[in-house]
Amino acid sequence: MKIKLFFILLLTGMGISVFAQNEGQEGIVFMENQPWSEVLQKAKEQNRLIFMDCYTVWCGPCKGLAKDIFPQKKVGDFFNANFVNAKYDMEKGDGKMLREKYKEYIIGFPTLLLIDQNGNVVHQMAGYHKADELIAGMKAGLEGKTLAAMQKKYESGARDFETIRDYVAALNGAFKKDEIRNILTDYLKIIPVEKLQDRDMWTLVGRYVVDPYSEAYRYVFDHIEKFQYRLDVDRYRLESQLEGGMSNAVKEIIEVTNRTTNPDTLKMMADRETRLREMLEKNTVKRFPTLLCKLTINDYRLKGDALGMYNMLNFADQLNILNYESAFRSATYRYIVCHVRDKKILNDCLKTLIALQDQESLAKSKLITQNYYDVIALTYEKLGQKVKAAEAKEKFEQLEKEKKAEMAKFFNLGEKDEK
Repeated sequence: MKIKLFFILLLTGMGISVFAQNEGQEGIVFMENQPWSEVLQKAKEQNRLIFMDCYTVWCGPCKGLAKDIFPQKKVGDFFNANFVNAKYDMEKGDGKMLREKYKEYIIGFPTLLLIDQNGNVVHQMAGYHKADELIAGMKAGLEGKTLAAMQKKYESGARDFETIRDYVAALNGAFKKDEIRNILTDYLKIIPVEKLQDRDMWTLVGRYVVDPYSEAYRYVFDHIEKFQYRLDVDRYRLESQLEGGMSNAVKEIIEVTNRTTNPDTLKMMADRETRLREMLEKNTVKRFPTLLCKLTINDYRLKGDALGMYNMLNFADQLNILNYESAFRSATYRYIVCHVRDKKILNDCLKTLIALQDQESLAKSKLITQNYYDVIALTYEKLGQKVKAAEAKEKFEQLEKEKKAEMAKFFNLGEKDEK
């Protein structure tokens, strides 16, 4: 009797345990690494699309989806009701065949595909997505707003807000960032700039307003307070965005004028500089004084006025305008040292260069330091101090070797971490 009771309790407990396990499986129910033919057959029987998770065992984001996203009830409710769900390790079994079959869509892991009953990809996403993002992305695919459909619509000439928004959402889900940048940059050229003050429009295109020669950039610059207060745009981030675009434009002018003497090219750069200066001189964005100072020093260089460069550099140092511009300062000092004969100026440059190098030497990593020893050696040579020039050259070469060694160590560590 006791033995019977024991088995009854055991079986009852097992039943409760199994029931509890089934109750706990609220997430996506997958056909995992099962024959692809069976998945296709099930899709045909149920007249559904296939949701396929393409993963590998070493992929961190894949594990994140499997652990944190796929088990969620709201995710399971949506995917189990709408798709035949399958997942494959892309490095074994049918997964290897599917990786080859869909290689044009699998740009990395995880890749998430919607596939029709004939095995054709109709929608794709890539990377780790939060639950709501994943549901919204695949719901768009289910509703016909697939990446392929939106691309076709865009290529046919559709440029309304909804088309651009949905196309960008599909591209974002597929992790095609370069395409998004190109599409929204082009879109910015055709919309009235006043539309940028519309909240939905700004949310879509705002981060791509970075070209200081564009009408959109100028409009945002002129109305920065309105974007700050009316749209609650973060002023710090917006200024950083405008500064980043302006910095790239200034860098281009300096680099181009350093490597060419073509009069047409120089005139084009001068015209561009005039357009930039109009905004830079208003000083409404952080670091604009730094960029204006760099352009002014570059103008002196184009005139061959090394003394003007020297005086401007001293002025900038007094105001700490050129902090974090080590490479530019090094190039400027090199030009000055090469083109002045006044020993007082050379000695002043030497004193400053040594102080700058001492400051750089305090950095914990050599990867982020500027090596001024080559310019220091050049200055010693101009002053006729050959022994010290040779010592500085030796220090320059030694520091470069140390930087290369640290760089190699850094990348080797990175490779080990990946493994």
